[in-house]
Amino acid sequence: MNFYHQPTRRLLLSNQTRRFLSNNTEIHPAIILGGGPTGLFLSSLLTSYSIPHLLFDKRPQSELLKHPQAHFINLRSMEILRHELPNVHDKIVQCMPPVSEWEAFHFGGSVIGGRRLGRVIHPVRDMLQIGQSGDAILVSDEVDSSAAANDNDAVERLLNRASPCRPAHLAQNKFVSLLLEEAQDCNDGGSHLHYNEEIVHITEDTTAQQPTIAIQTSSNQQYQTQYLLACDGAHSFARRYCRISMRGDAALQHMMNIHFRTNSALSELLMRRKGDQAMLHFVYNPSLVGAFVCHDGREGEWVLQVPYFPPYQVPDVDFTVDRVRDMIWFGFLGRIVSNEYKYKFDILSTRSWTMSSQVAEQYMNQSQNVLLLGDAAHTFPPAGGFGMNTGLQDAHNLAWRLALSLQRQKTVHSDQYMSAAPSTRSILKKYELDRKPVATQNAALSVRNYQRTLRIAKACYLDAQHPQLLMGMLKSPPLSFLSIEARQDMFRQLVKVAMMPLGSLLGDQNSIHANHVESNVKKILESGGSLPLVFPRFELGFSYNLDNDTKLDSADDSSGYYPAIRVGHRLPHVELEVLDTNDGNRGDAVEASHQCAPYNFATESQCISLVDISSQLRQLHSVSAPMFTLIVLGTDLINSPGVHKAAGDAIEKFEIPLSLVYILRDKSDWNGLMHKARDSSRFQSDYFVDVDQGLHQMSTNDLESSLNEFNGQEATIKNLNAMILVRPDGHIANASRMDTVGLEKSVLTFVEQGLRNSLGSELL
Repeated sequence: MNFYHQPTRRLLLSNQTRRFLSNNTEIHPAIILGGGPTGLFLSSLLTSYSIPHLLFDKRPQSELLKHPQAHFINLRSMEILRHELPNVHDKIVQCMPPVSEWEAFHFGGSVIGGRRLGRVIHPVRDMLQIGQSGDAILVSDEVDSSAAANDNDAVERLLNRASPCRPAHLAQNKFVSLLLEEAQDCNDGGSHLHYNEEIVHITEDTTAQQPTIAIQTSSNQQYQTQYLLACDGAHSFARRYCRISMRGDAALQHMMNIHFRTNSALSELLMRRKGDQAMLHFVYNPSLVGAFVCHDGREGEWVLQVPYFPPYQVPDVDFTVDRVRDMIWFGFLGRIVSNEYKYKFDILSTRSWTMSSQVAEQYMNQSQNVLLLGDAAHTFPPAGGFGMNTGLQDAHNLAWRLALSLQRQKTVHSDQYMSAAPSTRSILKKYELDRKPVATQNAALSVRNYQRTLRIAKACYLDAQHPQLLMGMLKSPPLSFLSIEARQDMFRQLVKVAMMPLGSLLGDQNSIHANHVESNVKKILESGGSLPLVFPRFELGFSYNLDNDTKLDSADDSSGYYPAIRVGHRLPHVELEVLDTNDGNRGDAVEASHQCAPYNFATESQCISLVDISSQLRQLHSVSAPMFTLIVLGTDLINSPGVHKAAGDAIEKFEIPLSLVYILRDKSDWNGLMHKARDSSRFQSDYFVDVDQGLHQMSTNDLESSLNEFNGQEATIKNLNAMILVRPDGHIANASRMDTVGLEKSVLTFVEQGLRNSLGSELL
């Protein structure tokens, strides 16, 4: 098969699957339901794989661009964007507020003024180091965190980075705008985005050889597709159609979400002191217990999250415009400000939502042609920021599987994407096996994070159980015999009484109550009990290997990440120096592909990260199909012509795009390979130097070997001969030491096992 430079093609039709539609209706390979971050990212990935598709969202584009919603893009998501959509990655870095404005969380009686209970700084300013904890550090208001970041260990930090990226803070509406722009710029005619058009009816045709989905939209249009990809949120229409249940807690807490924008005078006041700048402000006073999210303080973009207790609180009474305005003023300044004052803000929206922690019972229907992603598959509390990030990573895992499945079907049926055999269906089944455990893990972590915020409230003598107990009493006799209005008034009065002592936090005056509260809160913050922003193990250390117990324990949620060469794990960040390519334009292509690289170790040569190496090489060599990468380590293997031949045989046997990568310990191994480097007519091969021998050292430590492999010698990086097969999404498919005896057969067996690990045992 020729996997290189495949054009996007419109589909030919099968008369067998035109049950509901006229004879000139096309059967689309995929239809995406939902045009938020997950759906748009998935659309761009499918476009990069030359998979024609449609996207539908019932909301107009303007609605998606109004509300900031999610805002934190974690390390793994930034890595994926860097290597899949580098333009979007670069624009995020350019558009987001300076890190000094969002690296902190604040706890106090109000945003400015009042009693400051604590200020913590998160490790987001510098590149995350291997083993570095994600714990926030309690600091005083006078500490300039930028000074603390500039130490004399810059070179050591550079060599021990856990990732080539930093996390980002950008409001979701701005992120969606960037994804929309990317989808439109990269569209070659194979994809179409339909906003303000709702899917109102779904029907599955099971009579055809390949079950097909027919949809009808609110504009009375009908379409057919092989795969319906549901990114349509927590109340997913597609999930309900498939009758897939959600497991978990459907109502941890009801919340009111208040979106508002400050004028320039108020924005300047709020951002004037560095000690007042923070991403989150947790406020505790008699008029407000809630959290302010500062999406962009300079632009005045804020959201206030307030607990809400229906049916004893109702929006029309408890969250009127005047009441909400008073809440915001008390939260900002600890007092109400006259409308004639120069400090102003506009309330843009007030909406209720329900915090839940749920994961879908399954990620696809029985026919395996409706697949769930993002909030359609899982919902988390926002604490920790795992919701949107998990959705983006769902799309990253599914896109290459779907593309590979469709391209294999097309191989069988010439120019038509038809008739998925059991072997290709196993590719998609592995999507659920990969992603559902990660979602379950992230859901549990998000609940623990939410409970961390409740512990801070409890330190202020506010117990989250008390409102629940009160509501339970109001629902039970004899109080339940009272009218709902009487019980609502009773609830409001009792909550008001419970919050009255927080008045001590509105001023700087000495108060026994305020002193006790501050002491309680600081004890929690000093012991690492604050809500973390960075979770190194969970962001970078999750694994897709089901054979071993790879579930991350909750002993220390924010503990550091340590890289490993193990099946299912993300291939770690290692700096590689580019040596050569079969293509004479390597230098320009690498520079274009990696223009966002934050560092360059070599002054006269290009360096790239090993993270997502398959994605980087696929873009570099203009390959439209998902590509695996076979990494070769060790002088004996690199000098053996059998490796190159076996890799070519694997491509032909398994019909899988494969890039061969030789990684040398140092440049001294390069001279003897110049002729071989140019003898690669069968497929693409690339050559790199392991700048700090980090990959060789990790492979030596992590890959098991028998004693007789080295005649009883201890394994070292000098006698290491090993291979690593990398999936299209950057995770390790297989890794092993290799013997040069019977090498060609061993390579084929190694690749086959890696493909089975990644794609399912039915594939080959």
